[in-house]
Amino acid sequence: MASISELQKEARKFIDDRDWRKFQTAKELAANISVEANELLELFLWKNEKDIDRDILGGNDKELLRKIKNETADVFLGCLALADQANFDLEEAFLSKFEELKKRYDPKKVKGDPSKIPSND
Repeated sequence: MASISELQKEARKFIDDRDWRKFQTAKELAANISVEANELLELFLWKNEKDIDRDILGGNDKELLRKIKNETADVFLGCLALADQANFDLEEAFLSKFEELKKRYDPKKVKGDPSKIPSND
């Protein structure tokens, strides 16, 4: 399995092979991530969340799952590209942030409390 750092290199090669770097600023890449995230969110719009979870987990809606995978991958590609453009290792950034979250959200204090789910960190 490829590491995130290896995937970041693959994204860099994909972008450079197409000569797209000249169009990609950090601002444009961040906007792209937001657009792709909203395309992911749109797949859930006006649908009952329990039905969606049942259909995805139960394998009842393979087309919806395919679309969710594709949009999630688009978001991830945008994150890889932004990390490369801003010259940081996304894997290291994730692991550092994850350690911070583990300390901030001690299971003994937050277990079972949805108001403690980090969303704006």
